Amino acid sequence: MIIIRKLKDTIEDTIYTALSEIKYQPQHERALIKPCIPSPCQNGTPYITNHRIIAGVIDYLRHQGIKEIIVGEGPLRDYERTFVVSGYEKMCRGRGGGNVRLINLHHAERRCISWDYGELQIPSLVLDSEYINIAKLKVHTSTTVTLSMKNQMGLLRKEDNKKIHLLGLHRPIAALASVVKPNLIIIDAINGEQGGPPGKHGQEVQGINLVICGSHLLPTDAAATRLMGFEPENIRHLKIARDMGVGGFEDEMIGLPLDKYQMNFIPLTDHRRIANLYYHWTDETCSGCLGLMAEIRKTALSHPWHIGRFIRYGLLQRLDIMTGKPEIIKKTHGSRIIGVGDCMRDIASKHGIPFVSGCPPRAVDVLEKI
Repeated sequence: MIIIRKLKDTIEDTIYTALSEIKYQPQHERALIKPCIPSPCQNGTPYITNHRIIAGVIDYLRHQGIKEIIVGEGPLRDYERTFVVSGYEKMCRGRGGGNVRLINLHHAERRCISWDYGELQIPSLVLDSEYINIAKLKVHTSTTVTLSMKNQMGLLRKEDNKKIHLLGLHRPIAALASVVKPNLIIIDAINGEQGGPPGKHGQEVQGINLVICGSHLLPTDAAATRLMGFEPENIRHLKIARDMGVGGFEDEMIGLPLDKYQMNFIPLTDHRRIANLYYHWTDETCSGCLGLMAEIRKTALSHPWHIGRFIRYGLLQRLDIMTGKPEIIKKTHGSRIIGVGDCMRDIASKHGIPFVSGCPPRAVDVLEKI
């Protein structure tokens, strides 16, 4: 069953009401809530799950008699700062008399499970608790949409996350959904993130003010995909999951009609541009290199020598930074190309391209190569 609800009164009350309407009954005495908070962002931005949704879930779980509640995430970087800046640390400390624990899943005890690619280490909490997956409505560079199935990659060790990209990303996401199945899925559609104009990675879609709750990964993601204006059939990991038997695209729908609120999100491109600096990626580019563009910019602005080289060689002249495993290396007139990240090693060697090693490389090393 899937329910779509418009925000009414408070976010917390809306969540509580929606879960009551679908008659959600926890099956375990302990709950693990897995939001989407990959990096330090202020609460309410379109990149992370709004922590007031988690607060509403906590209220509902308390009413259902669940005393042990854990909020867990494996951020991409700046772990402690991510929890502080996002407001999650303060929310968890103050909710339910201070009995809600916030944990970094990178430090969690893990257990091996079998999946299509051998064995995978998953936090034991996922397997022994009421697992609640709370994702964000946004686009993604490689998978077009990033919803609850993609959100599960935050359960993985860093090395497994990288391996999934090298395995092709789309099928492994579907395979993960076949062995790790939440008891409840919620998608934060209060606002969303879509692609932006040249030079911007994404921009906020404001005023959506919806929450989507479901009991199965695939149909819930399919509903959210249609809300964004995409067809589930055209989203590779969703289609693969359906063909693998993970589930179907349809489920019983209650609440608001989906077609009344359907939008047309702008997808992300396979590159980002700042002036004459182009940053390219492929499906093999993992989050470490995807976040490197921001680190390069931040590092360049922190030192006069770096910013001078950055402006001269990266902004006044064309520079293409390549990551992942591009099939074609295309040079434009007057451009320079640099390969970045260990995935690019063989391709850079084959084409005689300057190369910066690392997984991911340090931003300062990329700037020195520029």
